[in-house]
Amino acid sequence: MATLLNEETVEVLANMDSFFFQQRVRLVEALTQGCIEQPNVYDVFDHDTNKRIMIVKEYSDGCSRCCCAPGHSVFVKFYHIDKDAPELKPGQKVDWFYEPSGEPFMTMEREGCDCCGKGACPKPCLCCFACNKECSEVATIHAGDLAGAPGGAKGTRDRAKLLGESVQPPLGGNFKPIMQIMDRVDPNDKTGKTNLFAAVRGPCLTGGCSKLCFNSVFGYGAADPSMANNGSKLHTSRFGEYATITKLKPKGMGQAVREAFTDSDLFDVRFISKDITPQQKANILAQVIHLDYMFFERDNDICSRSGNGVDINFCNCFVYGCVCPCKLHLESSK
Repeated sequence: MATLLNEETVEVLANMDSFFFQQRVRLVEALTQGCIEQPNVYDVFDHDTNKRIMIVKEYSDGCSRCCCAPGHSVFVKFYHIDKDAPELKPGQKVDWFYEPSGEPFMTMEREGCDCCGKGACPKPCLCCFACNKECSEVATIHAGDLAGAPGGAKGTRDRAKLLGESVQPPLGGNFKPIMQIMDRVDPNDKTGKTNLFAAVRGPCLTGGCSKLCFNSVFGYGAADPSMANNGSKLHTSRFGEYATITKLKPKGMGQAVREAFTDSDLFDVRFISKDITPQQKANILAQVIHLDYMFFERDNDICSRSGNGVDINFCNCFVYGCVCPCKLHLESSK
């Protein structure tokens, strides 16, 4: 199948069916408890060989990142690892001095709510219920690099290099989040027309204390294009037959501490169907990052100071596109 992805990317994705995403711990962000929000960086491994194959990096406006995260606009760029890159296995110390020498093979743009910065705010109501395009999640995936500022085009960015889209349907799937995965139909069509090829459904409850005890599984199922923009029709039993993304719970005390005091996450990605094309795999890999921003990039998600006491967050409940924390407030006796 023709695609805008380069040959190296097509070969990598055609030969691999399982991946592991490890988000790096940002020390300054952890020490300031999110007051100084730093750009995210992820290392991607082949699950079967534990060999690092990609680096994924966030590019965003610093002011919007600190004030509006995790709802801010972002470019997320995917890079192949150079042959001379330092060896790294999951869980090992990262060499921060290494930078990929090549251009990104793919860029995801997620338009968000930017309360400051240079550009206009493309999604001013992103944290509300998913009623219209101003408050619904959308990410576009493009081959190669993108110029300009994330969110700056406000939905009018050129689609010549578009690979696909991640689109939230009206009302977001009610009480279980649903996202539509759109695949580009014809690489020669400069309008970048896309069709729905899969949908993903996640759990109602995520994050908070629950992430220390339970995995969060997002299951993908094949979807007919006629289901587009209709969340109720996407409630089928086929979720999980296509692919799965699993936000992994901590395996030990060290990982539990990281979960409690940072927003550094671990994801397991498995492609089950043998009919998925490399371009469709690329769209799903990009959505790993999109789901991370939607549900797991929340500073102090387990506990936080509030007034004269402490808030304990048991979990975050998904309600028609809005992520609502379920908290218990403990007042100080002083």
